[in-house]
Amino acid sequence: MPKMFVRSTEGTFPSHVRWGIASALTDLGIDCEKLSERKEVREGVWVLFSEYQTESVFRGGSLAPSPTVVLEVYALEGGLDDRARKHLIAEATEILRTHASLGAGIPVYVVINETPESDWGMFGEQVELADLREP
Repeated sequence: MPKMFVRSTEGTFPSHVRWGIASALTDLGIDCEKLSERKEVREGVWVLFSEYQTESVFRGGSLAPSPTVVLEVYALEGGLDDRARKHLIAEATEILRTHASLGAGIPVYVVINETPESDWGMFGEQVELADLREP
């Protein structure tokens, strides 16, 4: 049940496209981690957007000349194999580019942080990947 943080320069993702992005990333996260489609599991997948003022985004020590997008994904350790990681990176990049009408030259950076089950809690209890995969 990944938590996904979409960070971008302001105006990259207008509010009317965020619903589509959130839905597509949620489906992708569930698919990549092989999670159950149960309502409580689906509701545990979060997509959060943060925007930064254009004058606050730098690349190579200079103001970024074009929109910049970073997707930071927190997933449970063991939830993604190598194939799922590659799929997540490629598909998330496509989702973000398509919804923002970004050209192929606009950078989309994807970072996957894996957290041990012992360090992940919800509703006051540790989360176990096996429980999230049960139908």
